Amino acid sequence: MGALTCACVVVTGCGTTGTGVRREGPAPSPTVKRPSTAMAPAIARDPQALATMVRRDSSVSQDVREDLTPCAGNTYPMATDTGDLTEGDGPDLVVNVTTCGDGLGVAAYVYRMVNGKYQNVFADERPPVYGSVEDGQLQIIHEVYKVDDPVTFPTGQESVLYAWRGGRFVQVSRSYAGFDAPTPTVRPEPTSTDPAPRPDSDPLDPDLPSASASPSAAGPAAGRR
Repeated sequence: MGALTCACVVVTGCGTTGTGVRREGPAPSPTVKRPSTAMAPAIARDPQALATMVRRDSSVSQDVREDLTPCAGNTYPMATDTGDLTEGDGPDLVVNVTTCGDGLGVAAYVYRMVNGKYQNVFADERPPVYGSVEDGQLQIIHEVYKVDDPVTFPTGQESVLYAWRGGRFVQVSRSYAGFDAPTPTVRPEPTSTDPAPRPDSDPLDPDLPSASASPSAAGPAAGRR
């Protein structure tokens, strides 16, 4: 399966119980993820700060922002990867919003560091979706379903690689692997020549909480099931 197997991003906080953002869908396939070459910033290891930043980002859909609450144990359903994707002022953040119980990818974003702030420069809110850094490029994976497919058994998986060019992400390759064949094979597909839409996002401060801050202060929905 190679690149089409959903890369195991660094899960920074996803409880084993609780509803989180969504309830349906399969978990990502656990595989070995090569470590990023760029040093991960502190916010990448702080799911509470990541969730706060995403909720403050007006370019993120209202549903994602409202549903992004702690899982059981006051941890947030966030998964992150870091790397130099956009030649910004620091490592870029690939932020995945997931479900609590099964790790379903609800949305994927790329945040670029400029002058000490993060700006959302890529958004995919079509679940199931997972984003990661792959050899200096952005990899976005979607599981594909037919109408009668159960959520635990997708028909196939689509992988798209993006490169940063002229201030936007553009597709450099697209491929598909069908799971309904006895031996799934990767099949290249035509790529789009149009740049990916760039979210209309204002730069955001990382706003890392102090060591004494409690995740339960995020709101009355913390730890809900």
